Amino acid sequence: MVSCNWATSALLALLSVSSAGVHAAPQNYNPNPDPVNEKRQKLQTLVSDLVPVTRVPVTFVTINTARTLEPTFTRVPTLNTNTLLTLGTLSATRIPVTLQTLRTTTSSTLPVYTPPTTPPYGYTPPGTTTTSSSSRTTTSSSRTSSSATPTYTPVTGANNTCYNRLKIDVLQRTDPDQFNMLLLAWQKIQTSPDSDPFSHYQLSGIHGAPFIPWQMGPGSYDYSRGYCTHGSALFTTWHRPYLLALEQALFHAAHAIANQFAPAATRTQYLNAAGRVRLPYWDWSDPVTQSYLPPITMQQTVTVTRPDGSGNPVSASISNPLFAYNFLSSSSISVFGTPWNSRLSTRRYPDGSWNDRSNLASSAMQSGFSTRVTNTYNAFLSTTYNVFSNRVEGVHDSIHGAVGGGGHMSYVAYSAFDPIFWLHHCNVDRLMAMFQATSPGLFVTPASAVGTFARPVPPNTIDDANTDLFPFRRADGSWYKSSHLNPVSTIWGMRYGYPEVPCSYQTRTPAELDTFTTNQVNTLYGNGRTIPGTSREWNVRLLIDQAEIPGGYDIYVYGGTRPQDPYADPYGKGYVGSLSSMSMGSVDQYKQSRIRFVDISLNSYLKEYGYGQADPYKITDYIRRDLTYTIIANGKPCYFQDLYTARYAVYSRDVYDSGKSDVLPYYTSDPYYHTNVTEGYPGGIKYLDEILYPVKVDGTREVPWAENNSTRIQT
Repeated sequence: MVSCNWATSALLALLSVSSAGVHAAPQNYNPNPDPVNEKRQKLQTLVSDLVPVTRVPVTFVTINTARTLEPTFTRVPTLNTNTLLTLGTLSATRIPVTLQTLRTTTSSTLPVYTPPTTPPYGYTPPGTTTTSSSSRTTTSSSRTSSSATPTYTPVTGANNTCYNRLKIDVLQRTDPDQFNMLLLAWQKIQTSPDSDPFSHYQLSGIHGAPFIPWQMGPGSYDYSRGYCTHGSALFTTWHRPYLLALEQALFHAAHAIANQFAPAATRTQYLNAAGRVRLPYWDWSDPVTQSYLPPITMQQTVTVTRPDGSGNPVSASISNPLFAYNFLSSSSISVFGTPWNSRLSTRRYPDGSWNDRSNLASSAMQSGFSTRVTNTYNAFLSTTYNVFSNRVEGVHDSIHGAVGGGGHMSYVAYSAFDPIFWLHHCNVDRLMAMFQATSPGLFVTPASAVGTFARPVPPNTIDDANTDLFPFRRADGSWYKSSHLNPVSTIWGMRYGYPEVPCSYQTRTPAELDTFTTNQVNTLYGNGRTIPGTSREWNVRLLIDQAEIPGGYDIYVYGGTRPQDPYADPYGKGYVGSLSSMSMGSVDQYKQSRIRFVDISLNSYLKEYGYGQADPYKITDYIRRDLTYTIIANGKPCYFQDLYTARYAVYSRDVYDSGKSDVLPYYTSDPYYHTNVTEGYPGGIKYLDEILYPVKVDGTREVPWAENNSTRIQT
């Protein structure tokens, strides 16, 4: 096996790091390692100037009938950003960092975008469509650009009444007419010319490749990345108007097709169904379907009712637009990077002959269900919106990896071409709406900015609720901002809701919606709730500066057992969770420097192996002996001892649950990091500052989250 010494070499090109801090990776992979001996290899820490943690006894507060526990742990001090200023930096020599970028630019072979003289599908926007010259400064950015604004179609969604977006299998079962029109509409936009801004090709391309402007004039663009805001506080908000753009295209395509039916009664039937067309979602945390891929997304063909040449309804078998997207021609992909410039269809878990193996993607997804549903539930316990967004993004990232398996979903630049991307992200938007309903006082707070195609950002730039969400315009021609998407009732103005944030609640009070949605959250994802009282939540936190390794990589956590060869079967028996960092589109491309972290719940794993209610000392001893970690970077083995910024920590936290269906559990203690579990092992933390103020590739430190550590009070 090949180690990730190539990653270390790349990092050493960025930094001057003492070679004494890097251990050689094993030359041969042992399929049956001794996890204890393997993990007890001592790591000479690179953090030489940190002060060891002083361990103090902590007494857990007893609430109602809960037991009083009196162990000694390492307690996290309340975060104080003032102390961060005194920490300094590591003693690393800084040298200029040169990031490699994709060698993809606009091409003469790419269909040239011509602003439409009329909006697609006869749509008449409620706002003004104009062509004007403007000069504007991007929010929270120092970059100013002057350009001619092209003719554009604003993103407004459907233009009728509010209808709920439905779970894909529920839609298929309960509203077959709407489902029929959805399939026909999606087939229509998938076969629309690449030059159509509301075609599947161009809408998907907003996310990444082919790295061209979408309804924007000339500008100072970053052609190495797409418009998406991954790794940003704006992750959830940016994708809301993005989904709305596709829903708008589907809605109007469905109306155009329904109007082609000749019999008046049939035309009325399908026009009514077209009016209900909304983007469906795939709830990968649903306890009923348990993360399996929706069966309809794995069928290569599907039967629909469509109008024939005379407008008569006929039954026909068509290529399933939810299974794959077929590019129109080789010129569509000629500007893509290798090997994507030779792949004319999207695939999941493709084999060497590029055959789709969605069944393997479904199996990979199901293996992580127990942890995924707990992580989803825990996201609703977040005490800030930014933490919620990061937690959901962490779950989201691992799904891209599990579904893609080396196919399009595994790569940021190409993932949106796979139709399941949109069902996946629709569920992310649903979770966002549910959190907005249950925590109406929390929303986006300022955080480090992430550069995008239309917004290259200099260091120390901030993203906030007023940052422009390029390239999406509202009805009045202004750019969408996150502030336009709060409170949650704004989705009803976009003519959609969800079963948990239903359109029928438009006339209800925010308090009534909070009660209803909270009940739904507890019913769907709170199956592991205990009797009223305090319980302990156990997590492992993984983090890394995403710029350290080029391309894509995953850090997997295994417990109880371990796949015989995790490099061949990373989601096999024993899989607990993972931190996933998708490749931008090339194994040679570095991401922007930013600390990425994920919290993985250990409660389901501990319960499965008989430690759910065990003494904390026994739990920490078991975790220390049993948990193993595997890193796979671009399909190759990688090791903590070869990495500079990768860390993991185990922490626990008290959670109080009233047992009431309309009240969410809440934290009653700060996190307790159990350094005795991790110190001395490669990647395991020894000092709290390693996890609270982690080190970036340039030796500086970053506070990657701003989570309130005070007790949350519920009345």
